[in-house]
Amino acid sequence: MFLIEDTIIQAIVKAQTMQVKAILATIIRTEGSTPREIGTQMLVMDTSQTVGTIGGGVAEKLITNKALDLLTSDHDVSAELHHQAINQETQTDSFSVCGATMDVLLEPVQDKPFWQFVQNLQKSVNDAVLVTSLVPPYSRSILDSDGNLLLGQPQQELYSAEKRQDILSIKAAKVIGDRDEKRWFVEPLLKTERLLILGAGHVAKEVAFYAKALNFQVTVIDDRATFALPEFFTSAHSVICSDFTPGIKNYEPNSDTYVVIATRSHPTDAECLKEILNFRTKYVGMLGGTKKISAIVNYLQENGYTSQSLARLKAPIGLDIHAQTPSEIAISILAEIISVKRS
Repeated sequence: MFLIEDTIIQAIVKAQTMQVKAILATIIRTEGSTPREIGTQMLVMDTSQTVGTIGGGVAEKLITNKALDLLTSDHDVSAELHHQAINQETQTDSFSVCGATMDVLLEPVQDKPFWQFVQNLQKSVNDAVLVTSLVPPYSRSILDSDGNLLLGQPQQELYSAEKRQDILSIKAAKVIGDRDEKRWFVEPLLKTERLLILGAGHVAKEVAFYAKALNFQVTVIDDRATFALPEFFTSAHSVICSDFTPGIKNYEPNSDTYVVIATRSHPTDAECLKEILNFRTKYVGMLGGTKKISAIVNYLQENGYTSQSLARLKAPIGLDIHAQTPSEIAISILAEIISVKRS
């Protein structure tokens, strides 16, 4: 599942701020065995720098060159669809599948207020979808969860193509409408996903470090002033020294929050889990062996927590890759989080 990524939006806004010309390349159709899916995006700047990838290889290079040609042309640049074949000539390895193709929408990112609005939406708690017409002039619009136009051009014929609720509730990028006439590319706006790490020990440091590259907004909470230090977590958005229960309440976990419980003791782990289960998070995992986890689960059951509520807990945390070091454990945890995120 691919949604419009936070890194792409950040790169667009940064390029516009620095007055760098850029083209957004988006895969809107695939046929055959292609390396990436519909909705995958790459930003190409006139400096030849790129952000993101649409599959690599010579095929991506050809798309990049096409975008650079548009950026350096003498006339005004407008969006266009580019049909790219993927075969032995466009792939560098001998195992590529011949006959695959993909359609890529190449569009200049010139409307700075539009993309700043998208960036602000990602930081909000409101759901929205970004709709792009796939016929010239490839107009864009943003709709809220009720179908109201927030910004951009009205798409008067959009709701006749597919049920309104189906458009507004999509979870992955897709193309709707008649292939030969009116078509739209619809992509849900990906909110900034948050990672809450409870505990500031060795594993927590490694989880925070690797999570930055995965575009999580990381917050660390620990009740020990000598551990909850920003200099120990340079990749974290915030490091908070607080007792765990009030710290969690003030943080207000939500449906875009992933939680890793890795405190110093059984009692504080139990305290954190007890409080976290009061919130509807996307993921909650707890570090520890089966004996410890069983003891904490039994304790919570004795205090009224149902089996259904406790079933949300991923424990022992992480994918079973026989991890031993803090770095390996962190990678196993984030791998499990990715599997939840992409499922």
